[in-house]
Amino acid sequence: MEIDSFTELVPLLSTFWRTIPAARQLKLESSLTLLKQDHQLSQLYFLGRLEAHSVAYLLAFGTAGPDVFRERKFYYSRNAVDWILLLEPTDWTEEWSRLWAEFTGNASFAFKMRSLAAGSTGVVVREQDRLWYVIHAILREAAGVPRGALRMSTARGVVLNPLFQGLTRSEMVQLVNYQHFRRPERPAEENLRGRKKCDLSFDVLDRLEVDVLPEGQSFTMRVDDSGRLVVWSSLHWLGLEFFHKADSNVYGFFYQGDGRKNWDLPLMVEL
Repeated sequence: MEIDSFTELVPLLSTFWRTIPAARQLKLESSLTLLKQDHQLSQLYFLGRLEAHSVAYLLAFGTAGPDVFRERKFYYSRNAVDWILLLEPTDWTEEWSRLWAEFTGNASFAFKMRSLAAGSTGVVVREQDRLWYVIHAILREAAGVPRGALRMSTARGVVLNPLFQGLTRSEMVQLVNYQHFRRPERPAEENLRGRKKCDLSFDVLDRLEVDVLPEGQSFTMRVDDSGRLVVWSSLHWLGLEFFHKADSNVYGFFYQGDGRKNWDLPLMVEL
């Protein structure tokens, strides 16, 4: 949720049984606004809350320029006031997603895990580095936005689309109309394949329904009583929801979970 739209978006969280107490909401809005100014960020998003054993980590990320993915910075806070910049670990790998131990709440705590590399005796991962990885993985694998909300710029960056007016009620309930919140990783021809109408400024972004396995079964969907707000929930990263209000540019995503990936999903769905 972009901090400039925070007040408007927070009430929508109740649709998927999430709340932010009023006192904490005020703290978050004030501290994140100051963080955005102090770090000279053009965009700053509140991602959500990661539940650790002794404390909860509040998560945020932002960028300094219009490109929503260039030089992106991750932050965490324990008290909704003081924010700490997370530096990208120099030795991170996708193996870290196999870490299953609970977050402790101590950022300096060291987790030990076996490495799949031949001859390796094991890997030590600090909790602070693991926190960076979890934010990275959730945004890359689970966060989604409506088709057309992002577009490619003339400088080949990915920027917010100021002309986006939202999906219709019939479009918003189809996963095919959502895209990953990340730079394109798949070839453009694959993302364009099968679309009857294409717009090269945004249809080259990665499609959500074909890129996360099991295909078409990695998200659940529900619509509120008004029929105008849809919420999609990730089954890979339990606790990540993204939402969209029909015929408007209102959309966002929110995470509240324990930071552990659901590797049991293939056993939970009918393949």
